[in-house]
Amino acid sequence: MSEPKPKIYLAVFLIVMVVCLAVGANMWKSSLKIDQIKVNGNRIVGTNEIVQLSQIQAGMLLYKADLNEIQQNVKSHFYIKDAVVERNLPSTISIIVTERTPVAMVSLSEPIYLDEDGVMLPKVVAHRVFDLPVISGIAPRESFIYGTVVNEPDEIEALQLLAVLKTVNRPLYHSISEIQLRKGRDMLLYSAEGGVPIIFGRGELSQKISRLEVFWDNIVRTRGVQSLQYVDLRYKDQIIAVWNDEKKGAITM
Repeated sequence: MSEPKPKIYLAVFLIVMVVCLAVGANMWKSSLKIDQIKVNGNRIVGTNEIVQLSQIQAGMLLYKADLNEIQQNVKSHFYIKDAVVERNLPSTISIIVTERTPVAMVSLSEPIYLDEDGVMLPKVVAHRVFDLPVISGIAPRESFIYGTVVNEPDEIEALQLLAVLKTVNRPLYHSISEIQLRKGRDMLLYSAEGGVPIIFGRGELSQKISRLEVFWDNIVRTRGVQSLQYVDLRYKDQIIAVWNDEKKGAITM
């Protein structure tokens, strides 16, 4: 028995409607134009600068914009680590950036910043003034190229130390004014207040940072740094502290 014609007509009608809706939706999408660019996640690089880097033209068709190309354009900035670019109907391009944040400065003829990955960043590009510890004793190079990565073990360990400090104890991070590298020998830190030498040694970053935290927060901040000659973190489970008015003493931590 053949299927009743009304059902066939209904099926054809539904198919036609779906096709018409699809065609109409595609025509509508293809006519959408960009009239807004939203930028999020930036604190260092200006929003206008990111918009200019994107090279999005006013009135560009939303679905003609190459999101991958926009992403690469934005990431060309030294301070942009990553970028996510999205279309938001009906007329917006959203750019979400992850910036490189400096953790140290290297004082050369032209000062440069280093982020925690060791990427060299130009100081003049940043729109903020950073309070950063200085890394001295950097191995000499023929040239420092922005965007490249430092790769000497001393430099990498110093940056790891600062990155951990900045994450776990920001006040202590800001209490360090300098890390002096010594060509494979013990790292030497200097406190921002009083310029107290802190012999950090090499390796066991987490353990030494934990001991330094307890010592600095519970003893130094109470007693002050004025009479503190130096601190030695090279001994397991203890800190050697020498004060002007006392003999050298070991503190178990």
